[in-house]
Amino acid sequence: FNFHLAPYFYWFYAAILFFGKLNPIVWGYASAAIALITTFLMFVVGKVFGSKKIAATAAIFWTFSYLANVYDRHLWALYWAPLVSLLVLYCLYKIIKGHEKFVYFLGATIALSIHADPSNLVFLVLAVFVWIIYKLPIKKSTFLALGLILFSFLPLVVFDLRHNFANTRPVVEFWKQGRNTPGFEIQKFIDNSLVFPQALTRLIYTFGDNEISKQYSYCRTFVQEKYQALPPILVFLSLIVLIGFVVWAYRKNQRNVGWRLVALLLILYFIGIQLYGTIFRADIFEHYITGIFAVFLLIFAKIVSLLPRNLWLLALALFVTFNLHKLLTAQNSMGLKVKKDAIQFTMQEVGDKDFSLDSLSTCWKYSGYRYLFAVFGREPVKSYVDPNFAYLYGTTQVAEKHPSTVVAFVIHDFSSEIKDFYRRYALLKSHEVKSALFGNIEVIIMDNSTAWFD
Repeated sequence: FNFHLAPYFYWFYAAILFFGKLNPIVWGYASAAIALITTFLMFVVGKVFGSKKIAATAAIFWTFSYLANVYDRHLWALYWAPLVSLLVLYCLYKIIKGHEKFVYFLGATIALSIHADPSNLVFLVLAVFVWIIYKLPIKKSTFLALGLILFSFLPLVVFDLRHNFANTRPVVEFWKQGRNTPGFEIQKFIDNSLVFPQALTRLIYTFGDNEISKQYSYCRTFVQEKYQALPPILVFLSLIVLIGFVVWAYRKNQRNVGWRLVALLLILYFIGIQLYGTIFRADIFEHYITGIFAVFLLIFAKIVSLLPRNLWLLALALFVTFNLHKLLTAQNSMGLKVKKDAIQFTMQEVGDKDFSLDSLSTCWKYSGYRYLFAVFGREPVKSYVDPNFAYLYGTTQVAEKHPSTVVAFVIHDFSSEIKDFYRRYALLKSHEVKSALFGNIEVIIMDNSTAWFD
C-alpha cells in the first residue's frame, strides 16, 4: 500500500539506538528487557483467568520457548504484539468486572499498538465486540479512549495535508487498480488455517535445525522448510486443542470471562487472516499472528496444569529441557557478530582507500550492511542501496562512479541458488584481490581499476 503509520515507535527505537551509540546490539538488550514484562504479564493473566498453577506454567513456557525467545529478541514492528494482546485482554477483563479506570489504559494501549503494525487493529475490533457482547456502558471514559485513538493519527493527518495526501493516495490508487481482487481458493483457506496449529506446535517445540536466520526469512524455501519439519500428528493435535478450547470456552455453562475473551481473540485473528490471506489472496507468514503467541501458550499452560502434580512437573521439565537445549545450541550464520567481523576484515584490507559496497544474495541481500559499515567501520562512497536510501545519508555525498576498490558481501545460502547468482559470483571472483569467509558471508575485495564493475 505504501501507507505509513505514525512515527512513535521509530522515535522509541531511535532513542534506544542513540543510547547504544548506534550499535544495533542495544536493540537486542532492550527487547530482552521488555520481554520480562511480557513474561510477568503471562503470570498475571494466567492467575486472573485461571490459577497460580496456570500462571506459573504459562510464565515458564514463555520464558523457555525457543520460538518465543527468537521473536522476543527481534525488536521490530510485530515484536509488541504478544505484550499488547496480554495488556488488552487484562484491561478488557477488568473493565467487564467494573473497573472503569482500565478504559483509559486500554485506549492508550490500542492507540500506540496500531502504529506499531496495522495487524494490531484486531485489538480495536476485539474491544468493540466486547462492548457489544457484554453491553458495556458508553461513558465519558469511553469517548476519551476513542479520542485518544483518533488523536494518535494526528501526525499522519498533518503529513498528508502538507504533502498532497502522499500517504493515503497510494492506498486509493491500489484499490482503483483492482489489485488483490477478492476471490476464494480452498487450498489457500486450508494453508492459512494451518498457520494457527503450526505456530502452536512450533511454540511448544521448534523442529528443524538451529539456524536462527531461517526463522526470520520471507523466502519460500525456508518458510516451507519450517513447516515440513513439523510432525503432522502434532499439528493435528494442536488443531484439535485450538478448536476444542474455543468450543469449551463458549459452552453455555462456561462462565469464565477471561477464557471467553481469549477464544474471541482467536476467532477474530482467524477471520482476519482468512480475509487478508484467502479472500484478498495475500501471502501469510507465521509472524502475522504473533499477537496470539502468548495466548497459545496460555491455552497450553491451562491444559498441562490439569495434569496430576508429578505428571505436571514432568511436562514442565521436558518442555524446559528440550527448549533450553535448542536455545543453547542455536546459531546465526548471518548474525551481527559475523557481520561485524566481516566489516573489520574489510577495513583492515581497504585501509584509507575509497571503496564501493555491493551485496550478492537472493534471500539475504538487504541486511543492513551499509549502516553497519557506518557504525563499525567507514561509509562506502557508493553502495547497492543508494537508489533507495541515499536521501537518508544527510551530508554524505554519493559518488557518481565506483572507485578502484569494490567490496562485495556474498551471502551463501543454505540451499542452492539461482543461475544468475552463480554467474554473478563467478564474475566477482574473477576480479578478486582478497577474500575471507565469516559464517555464511564471504567478503570479496576486488580491483576495479579498469572500471568493469557496474
